[in-house]
Amino acid sequence: MATRRVRGACPHDCPDRCSWIVTVDDTGTAVALNGNPDHPLTAGRLCTKVNGYLHDRVYSPHRITRPLRRTGPKGSGEFAPIGLDEALDEIATRLTGIAAADGPAAIIPFSYEGTQGLLQSKSMSERFFARLGAAEVGHTICGPTGGAGLSAVNGFTVGVLPEDAVHANLIIVWGANPLVTNQHLWAAMLSARSRGARIVVIDPVATRTAHAADRHLMPRPGTDAALALGIAHLLITDDLVDHEFIAAHTTGFDELATAAADFTPDRTADITGIAESDIRTLAADYAAARPALIRLMVGMEHHTNGAALYAAIAALPALTGMWRHHGGGIAYHTSPLFNRSLNLDGLRMAHLAPGPRRRINMVQLGQALTDPHSDPPARALIVHGSNPAVIVPRQPLVRQGLARDDLFTVVHEHVLTDTARYADIVLPATTQLEHLDLMKSWGHTDLMLNLPAIAPPGDAISVTDLFRDLATRMGFTEPCFTDTDDDLLATALNSAHPYLHGITLDHLRENGWQRLNLRTPHTPYAAGFPTPDNRARLHTAARAAATALPPPADPRWPLQLLSVKGLRSMNSTYADTTQCARDGGPWLDLHPDDAAARAINDGDPIEVHNQHATITLHARVSTRVRPGVVAIMFGTWSGTRAGDRGAAANLLTPDTLTDGGGSAFHDTYVDVRRCELSMQV
Repeated sequence: MATRRVRGACPHDCPDRCSWIVTVDDTGTAVALNGNPDHPLTAGRLCTKVNGYLHDRVYSPHRITRPLRRTGPKGSGEFAPIGLDEALDEIATRLTGIAAADGPAAIIPFSYEGTQGLLQSKSMSERFFARLGAAEVGHTICGPTGGAGLSAVNGFTVGVLPEDAVHANLIIVWGANPLVTNQHLWAAMLSARSRGARIVVIDPVATRTAHAADRHLMPRPGTDAALALGIAHLLITDDLVDHEFIAAHTTGFDELATAAADFTPDRTADITGIAESDIRTLAADYAAARPALIRLMVGMEHHTNGAALYAAIAALPALTGMWRHHGGGIAYHTSPLFNRSLNLDGLRMAHLAPGPRRRINMVQLGQALTDPHSDPPARALIVHGSNPAVIVPRQPLVRQGLARDDLFTVVHEHVLTDTARYADIVLPATTQLEHLDLMKSWGHTDLMLNLPAIAPPGDAISVTDLFRDLATRMGFTEPCFTDTDDDLLATALNSAHPYLHGITLDHLRENGWQRLNLRTPHTPYAAGFPTPDNRARLHTAARAAATALPPPADPRWPLQLLSVKGLRSMNSTYADTTQCARDGGPWLDLHPDDAAARAINDGDPIEVHNQHATITLHARVSTRVRPGVVAIMFGTWSGTRAGDRGAAANLLTPDTLTDGGGSAFHDTYVDVRRCELSMQV
């Protein structure tokens, strides 16, 4: 049987951004999906999550291939199939009527990183809602808070390229779990360790990465700024700083030294719960390693003082001059490199908006959907590439809004998610194998092209086709709405930025990927920082001292709840699959001391409760968490494996904002009690 091989790239919200190859037989069926062996990072390997993509999504028996109209109560999941033209006509008619009666700001478009493809998430849909004048939802849940903290010190979020971890002699994985969430970077870290580097993990949870590291430190959640300031205290008092680098490339050293003076080793140990000897050892090892790399991800930012945490950590490589060395400094998102170089303005065309748009923070979607005094009240919700009934905090309020009979809701999806169950109309979405897309990365520097490998099943429609069609039906006459996907691709690459020098569409089509044109070796701040005076602003790190102490716990809810990523799920994606069920659960990690105080044994059915909700799951008693901390897997759908009461973490989280405008869902406090509920796993 003849086959063909089609190059593409994974669409998921993951720093690895794997390059893949789809094998298609002569019937047009995808028969294999493999990592691209020629891509330096992917190296022929896909993660556990994506290995089952053909079965779990493309050919899933649960996949939606026809439009659906709701026939039962919202949330019931009762639908009847309708034709695609009928569905699109109804959507266009309803949106036109709502815009005329209540104003376009009554229409809320909600999307996030269900696909990170620039064409399918940030082009035609953005143009459509701008032209309509709909509300604008800020994508704030993950990333912006940590970026704000790093930028406050360094002037930019991008530092060391993650792949340059191979050059480090000490790697501090601070609040990240790359073995689960960034497995190809972990290979680079192991390469560094094979040459003598040590790996230290700082994490309140004993993750897979923590178990594989050389050392693991378990701070109390949200005390990372205190730990960073405690390290800074030792660096300064023990004269382990790089005076020349500080004098030439920083400002605010005296202010930072004054703030750090309060964070003596004994006080830092008392705040963080880390032994004083461990703090001293970490500071000395960090100063001695040249280069030392701190790998940050987004987990820590989900505290009310999230930006301050990152600012405090950002001071450490500036104090020690780690930025002088290839592989030394901080590695965070690489996404801003693509944002700066690609023509995203040309894709989005925000200028189409007839005037200023209503702004909604996605963290507080529940408030936007339920506030009767908002002007105008929300009348329509259009969802694509996201599952807000699972991923948005304060989920009871979100679901209260979704349950409104007068809220016209459209969901564009692959399967019937928690959000889709509340929709008035569900539209079938294409998968990554069925549409063209351009993929940036937030974990490496390769731009990737995804070519369609197979035809969409049934009425499955891409995001770009969906909003082209709706634009036509709603009478939008601007020529930009006739742009094809190839036109959009050309627009994205239409940039004179030096990072895109040498990148061509022909090369992308032939090879599947091409590295941004960055200088090698990449030592971004060796000679200064992208701030107005070219200096790192250490005084902004000093301000973290004001919020370094965690808020006192409410005695009613003495346990701090953290959510952790699953090995076989991607945020809320795949939570419905049988492979995800192999992780067990639903479960809550509970320290033996906290379990004993509540007469809870390993495996017992328990209720986790606070002022927002009560969820039921099983206790997993171990030292994987420290006393006073409990942990639940992130992204579980309600009712998937835990009955009607559900096990979704965001049923318990508040919609409190961080100091960077993101979600402070790790500042959630609960209590736990044993229950007699019989649970089916």
